[in-house]
Amino acid sequence: MNLLKSSSFAVMALALGTIGLTATADAQFYKGKRVNIIVNYGAGGNTDIQARMVMRHMTKYIPGKPRLIFRHVSGAGGAVGANFLAEAGKTNGTMMGVFTIPIMAQVMKAPELRTDLSQFQYVGAIGQQTISHCRVDAIPGKKMKSWRDMINTKHAIRTGGHGPTSSKDLRTRLFFEALQIPLKHVTGYKSGGQIRAAILKNELDCTADSLAGFYGRVNKQLIKPGISIPMWHIGTPGPNNTVLHSPSVAKDIPSLQEVYEAKFGKGKRPPKMIWNALRTIGGTREMLRILVFKKGTSKKAVNIMRSAWDKTVKDKEFLAEYKKVNSSIFVGKSGKEAQQFIKGLVNVPADLQKFLLDYANAAKS
Repeated sequence: MNLLKSSSFAVMALALGTIGLTATADAQFYKGKRVNIIVNYGAGGNTDIQARMVMRHMTKYIPGKPRLIFRHVSGAGGAVGANFLAEAGKTNGTMMGVFTIPIMAQVMKAPELRTDLSQFQYVGAIGQQTISHCRVDAIPGKKMKSWRDMINTKHAIRTGGHGPTSSKDLRTRLFFEALQIPLKHVTGYKSGGQIRAAILKNELDCTADSLAGFYGRVNKQLIKPGISIPMWHIGTPGPNNTVLHSPSVAKDIPSLQEVYEAKFGKGKRPPKMIWNALRTIGGTREMLRILVFKKGTSKKAVNIMRSAWDKTVKDKEFLAEYKKVNSSIFVGKSGKEAQQFIKGLVNVPADLQKFLLDYANAAKS
């Protein structure tokens, strides 16, 4: 009996010792180091806002308390930053991307994206819908009060985006085309902040922002002052070729299907490829922001950051701030879940892929 007790105590001591050594090793890994956080959109934009909020909470759970340095590598709808991490990023754990995922560029095999997004090592991901908003004076001689005031206009609406293959550009152009609303689309803006500035100057009428950007900046800068009004969101792909109203978006901000049926009738749909493209883009909102390392990054670094992420998304202060900023509950994925989910996102039917690529290329000409 005493021998059994002694053996049990020895095993427990060994286990506790191993845990202690692991914790010490983890703390030493990042102690005194700097971690470069690569943001693939400009300073002050929606991606930057969310990246800083997430990392501020996440640092509490990174052993060794490394110093975080934010670097903005923007352009081509987020593709430039993704290329930079994949091609010039370090693999020692001192460089991590916090991106708005340029998923549509990969779906279309766009030349500006030179890396395979599924090859990154995923730390975590955030799912988030986007809300479109427009100036109340977008239609000359009329002050809009709701989205219903726009759906039948023949006046060309001025919209803005980041690049022909970015989700923002494709979503905006396809949505307006589906509704048969004329538009003048200007692309190449480095961040959501630049687009909002253009709207404030009355150079643009409409754009779309993530929930973080909408409730964090748009609401204060454009909605409350009475310059703009919220319009619509795509929604979430549902059964039987439907698009459902996202539970994370207020009921008075309709989905694509709700707006389309209001104009054309119950059960009506736009042309098949436009509908399928918008449903696909809506599905990508389930993983809008990603935290990633370059392929081949130290397993210890990946595991440390995944553990920190898993603790962050359970942190009451983080969840409370997230809900306050985004006016919705947090929806996200662990690193392992995101690593698996990305594989499904990049595989779309060949005919849809060709349609999207041709559609994006048409904007370049």
